[in-house]
Amino acid sequence: MRIYLKSFAFLLTTCILCACGGGNGQTAKFSGMEFDSIVVDSIVALSRSDGAPSCHVSMSVQYAKGEKADYINDTLLRSGILMPDYLSLSDEKLTVKQSVDSFVKRYVSDYLHDYGDLYRADTQHASSYNCSYIMKTRTCNGAKNILNYIATIQSYGGGAHEIKQTIARNFDVKTGKMLFLDDLFIEGYETQLTEMLVAKMAKDFKVKDLEGLQEKSIFVDGQTYLSDNFIYGDDEITFIYCEDEIAPHEIGEIRVDLDIDDLKRLMK
Repeated sequence: MRIYLKSFAFLLTTCILCACGGGNGQTAKFSGMEFDSIVVDSIVALSRSDGAPSCHVSMSVQYAKGEKADYINDTLLRSGILMPDYLSLSDEKLTVKQSVDSFVKRYVSDYLHDYGDLYRADTQHASSYNCSYIMKTRTCNGAKNILNYIATIQSYGGGAHEIKQTIARNFDVKTGKMLFLDDLFIEGYETQLTEMLVAKMAKDFKVKDLEGLQEKSIFVDGQTYLSDNFIYGDDEITFIYCEDEIAPHEIGEIRVDLDIDDLKRLMK
């Protein structure tokens, strides 16, 4: 679907579809809870001219239905799973469909505002003003009664390369609460857990210690930290550091798996 500036209103009424069964992504299975998807795939061009730059938005957003679903969905949508995070600026109660609709409107509106005048003043470099936002989500069963919600996002707004991100959230399906590291570990866990993470990362990169990681331009400033972007699995906790977060772009995303058995002495 290719839609131009004057047809923007048509975009918003036709591009958002519901796909039963969680769409094409992986889908978790919990008693009393089901998953569907909101699917968006649209293009808005800056002009009717052939070769005009455009914004491509493609999203497949899973959402929960059933017990604790409304609470989980609302918390999820305000947790930064959509980037940029427009929704946290408002306390308005929105459905998942309304939230995705609102996000698409804002994203495309920002594109038209930010790139429209630039392109009209520089039509010789049309490709420089292309923009894209591709989001896919999946749900899976983690530790007991834990829902893992994982979004992969690829976005491009100019520059040398696109930005890739993986964002993970974890929910207790019994309470609907989103879990943070403080919910899983005993007080004062930070130092020991960080040491374990650095040691495992060093092993993964085949170096001896933090100094060896720094020689590979990882944690180069010496400021190590635990990522709050993690997957709470049945056998391990996976800490995710996105591209450019702690290392140069060419290294890409870094994941560190720590076995639950090794973490038990620090867990509640």
